[in-house]
Amino acid sequence: MQLKKLSIRPIKILSFLVAIAYPIAVFFALRHGFSVRMFGLVLVCFVLIALTRHKNIWMGLCGIILACLAMISDCEIFLKLYPVLMNALVCAAFTVSLWNVPLIQRFGEKMKYKMDGAAKLYARRATIAWAIFMAINTGISFVTVFMSDWIWTLYNGLISYCLIGIMIVGEYIVRRGGINANK
Repeated sequence: MQLKKLSIRPIKILSFLVAIAYPIAVFFALRHGFSVRMFGLVLVCFVLIALTRHKNIWMGLCGIILACLAMISDCEIFLKLYPVLMNALVCAAFTVSLWNVPLIQRFGEKMKYKMDGAAKLYARRATIAWAIFMAINTGISFVTVFMSDWIWTLYNGLISYCLIGIMIVGEYIVRRGGINANK
């Protein structure tokens, strides 16, 4: 059983790194004569391998659909839409969770936080903040699809990640100042 866990971890790490580096990979592939069709084919192969080890089928299916559309049309716009779809899926996850148990509350409970009334209210508000943030991020990411490759790559490969990092740090600072005694 231990050997199986060790074999899954490198694929998960590689998948994460490829997802993070995706905009930069697209930029360099297109700049250095790598065809859209070839990039789409490589992407489909990679996503299929990743799907054998991941439980998140929606992100994988979106990647495969966009890669296939890119291969069929030979149009780079479908490669550029991948970050838009990923942001939209994360936004949807935060938003839909508000009708049941907010995602931030689920994260807190997995980390063994005691979720009293104040903590649950905070988790709901933080989930709303994340949903709004991801909606804005999705919108900006979509607009960059129609801009230059450089601007698209800069936003989706750097600025977006920095903004997410700022949001994480900000949320952590607010949480530590408000409900840190509830652990």
